[in-house]
Amino acid sequence: MPATPLLTLDALLNTSPLTLLGVFAVLTVAYAIFSLVGFGTGLIASTPLAWAMPVTRIVPLLALLDATSAIQRGHALRRQVDRPALLRLVPGMAVGQAIGVALLSVLPVPLMAALLGGFVMAYGAWSLRSSAPRTQPPAGAAWAWGIGGGVLGGLFGSGGFVYAAYLQPRLPDRNAFRTTQAVLVSISTLWRVALCAATGLIDGPLLLTALVLLPATHLGNRLAGLVDKRLSVEGFRRVLNGLLIASGLALVARAKGAALIEQLLG
Repeated sequence: MPATPLLTLDALLNTSPLTLLGVFAVLTVAYAIFSLVGFGTGLIASTPLAWAMPVTRIVPLLALLDATSAIQRGHALRRQVDRPALLRLVPGMAVGQAIGVALLSVLPVPLMAALLGGFVMAYGAWSLRSSAPRTQPPAGAAWAWGIGGGVLGGLFGSGGFVYAAYLQPRLPDRNAFRTTQAVLVSISTLWRVALCAATGLIDGPLLLTALVLLPATHLGNRLAGLVDKRLSVEGFRRVLNGLLIASGLALVARAKGAALIEQLLG
């Protein structure tokens, strides 16, 4: 079976206007959600993009796009960060991302697609549960939370919700939570870029592709400002997680279909 083509700059510029518009729309929505909740670009964008490019290209592409806004955000908010909470999570995050990126380089693409779809569905279903108050995680558990978020970040480009689940009960002040989460995601993104570059997952064509798609991140930030004023928190949560479950199911179905075709052709 022929491999999924790489989404290079030439392919992007020579594709149909409808396909190009779809890529921009997906990224715009993903970065709007990221601006609203502090994580989610990988969860929202990776599943639709996996229909057009290999999963191994999606993570470094989103890492490059994330990094452009992460540097600015982290620098602007650095004085409001809860440093003890941040320092407890960073070591585990670094180790976990190294493990995730290493797995990204060797796992077969159909398996990656199935894992990604299952992960997105599970997260969507988990998030749809009623949000009862959570027990505060012990400080010593930060290593486990950091490694878990790092592995998911390295594999799927999104471990931010794991860090948020650890930080939110420990930082009742909303500003402290948002700024600490923002800086942690910034560090995580830059580390993921470095790991992807070191393992050869980032090359010249991918850098040019990220540059062409960069305006979608700015459109997403503007869209988030408009949506934030009109949509209730509960309504937004239900729509978001319903879409996650649907897109994850579609990707799992695609992975199973690809495996079946490969068996028939083999």
